Amino acid sequence: MPTSTAISAQGTALSIEGTPGSAITITAITKATSAVVTGTNTLAVGDVVEFGTVTNMPEIFGLLGIVTVASGSGFTVNIDSSGFATAGTSGSANPKTWTAINNVKDYQGFDGSTSELDKTNMQSGAMEYAAGLQDFGQMSLTVDVDNTDAGQTALRTSKTAGSTKAYKMVLPNGKIRTFKAFVKKFSESGGVNQIVKASVDLRITGVVVFG
Repeated sequence: MPTSTAISAQGTALSIEGTPGSAITITAITKATSAVVTGTNTLAVGDVVEFGTVTNMPEIFGLLGIVTVASGSGFTVNIDSSGFATAGTSGSANPKTWTAINNVKDYQGFDGSTSELDKTNMQSGAMEYAAGLQDFGQMSLTVDVDNTDAGQTALRTSKTAGSTKAYKMVLPNGKIRTFKAFVKKFSESGGVNQIVKASVDLRITGVVVFG
């Protein structure tokens, strides 16, 4: 009997955000391990939203959330709001639309490390440290160059503009990773009897949301 739960990378899809969808008006957000949002819902499970300003819940501003439950009266996202100061009231969220980045050959990512805070003092018997903020590092891609591909064009445009964009990666088992990043590098390479390739580095800013 097979026992492996390994995930095949073949079939993984990576996308960059496109034109935002119509803003959703929010009337309430709960303090919970998975925040429940009340408002007119146009979303489906697996959709990604970015939260705007929400009254009484400033901590959620700018966060990406993956929809895990959807109904006519609202939706649930995988954002842990239990530690936020208060429940949210009125506000808005913007659904993300996506442009596929095609011809991706391979990727490496989420390679950052948690920083160390040195709290050693003169009475310490040895060096003392505490964990600082986590850093998700960057995602590096190799792509076969296609100058007509909308996703690759969006990467180049983002690099030129120095803009931070949202990204979504969907694995073949349906699991999602979404994050914000700016394009640090888009360099091409080629040679005799070779495909023209590009190396792309995305510097991640903020948290990676695993869905």
